[in-house]
Amino acid sequence: MPDIREQAPYQRYLEGLSRGALVYQHCHECGQAVFYLRPCCSRCGSVELQLRDSLGLGTLYSSSVIFDKERNYNLVLVDLDEGFRMMSTVPGCDAPSIGARVRARVERLEGEESRVVFDLTDGERS
Repeated sequence: MPDIREQAPYQRYLEGLSRGALVYQHCHECGQAVFYLRPCCSRCGSVELQLRDSLGLGTLYSSSVIFDKERNYNLVLVDLDEGFRMMSTVPGCDAPSIGARVRARVERLEGEESRVVFDLTDGERS
């Protein structure tokens, strides 16, 4: 019987973060990039999914500023070059510009789960 942790998509995502990688799945049947990790392809339903590490490069698709009582922060959607989109933030940047190039990194905060955030690449400033 296979190890249940090997089958748990979220556990595989966390294992990627623990080694500093943004992981996603690639469908062997239809070629779709799949993110968040899941048991089957969101396009064709195949269970033939290969785990891959993203290079972490992408383009900002959308950017919003959230105004909070304690602090303001941005919320972004990033189109990764591998073909999937994810939501995150660009720390230390007030309002990143749509179309800006970004690079992912794993941020580890004490007492919290690691998370993927994005930094503007060289030449991109807002």
